[in-house]
This record gives sequence, structure tokens and C-alpha cells, in this order.
Amino acid sequence: MRANERMLRALARVSAFTTLRVARRFAPVLGAGILREGGCVYLAYCRARTALPAGLSGLDETGRECWVNSVYVEDWYRTHVLLAALMLSDAVFALWEKQQDRRDGLVCMISKSRMAASTRQAVVWKMHRHRHRHRHRPGHDWLAEDLSGYDDAVLELTSRADIAFVKERLCLRA
Repeated sequence: MRANERMLRALARVSAFTTLRVARRFAPVLGAGILREGGCVYLAYCRARTALPAGLSGLDETGRECWVNSVYVEDWYRTHVLLAALMLSDAVFALWEKQQDRRDGLVCMISKSRMAASTRQAVVWKMHRHRHRHRHRPGHDWLAEDLSGYDDAVLELTSRADIAFVKERLCLRA
């Protein structure tokens, strides 16, 4: 798990006592499952709704996956948007474990920013397959090594254990 300071401050404002039922709200996303296509892993719901423009041909697999596997959480939730993104990550990791019979292999990313001239938050959730062999090759990581350079709050999760750690910290704070 990696997070920048902006995300740590945002997580500090999340209520430890809020419970969300993401399985119901995100049922169309989760129910469609995960598919493999052209060396990439996609949420089938996102892939069915996203055309890959010709300009994406220069992107590596990680770039294509992040382009397609992008969910604007505020379109699904009006409140507790950051918590909803965490719960979506947990549900996707659970789906991955069930379909692939393995715990490792995915990265979920959450970014949060304020919408211009609004009090609403823009929370974007993305997913890509974790490629250990590409970790040191330029261009195969969606996020920079140093997350402090991002203007948005950024969180990178690699397992359900990361989410459990975040939830535990929220409950310890309460």
C-alpha cells in the first residue's frame, strides 16, 4: 500500500462508523466479472462500455487497463465517496481471488480531488494487473514512485490486507 500525504489527510476525515453496501450499488460492475483480453485484465462492465481509441495503441498493457478500468465513484455515491472506493477495491479483490484462485496480481488505485467551483469530490477508481517483471521498466507503472508530487490525493492498494489495514486505522482512530 502506498498513499501520499493528501490521501492520508482525506482518510483521516472518513467516518469509522459508516457502513456501505457496495455489492448492491456496484452490482452491475461486480456481477459482470473480470475478463482477460489481449494480455490485459479488465472489469467486463468497464470493457463493454469503453472503446479503445486508435491513439491508445502506443500504451502498454498497464495504460490500457487503467484507461478502461476507470470508475467515477461519485456517479454511484453522493456521500462517503472515498469509503465507497475503498469498498469497491475490496469487492474487486474478492472477485479476483474467486475467479483467479489467487490473492496477488491486481493493483487498485484511488484518486480524490475537488471538482472546480463545487463542494463535491471527484473520486476516480482504477485497476490494473500487477506485473512484477515490469516494476523497473520505464512506462509500465501508472503512478510515479514518489506519490508526493501529485496534486490529487492518491492511494495504491495491492491486496485486501491493505484495505483491512486502512479500515483498522480508521477504527483505531474512532
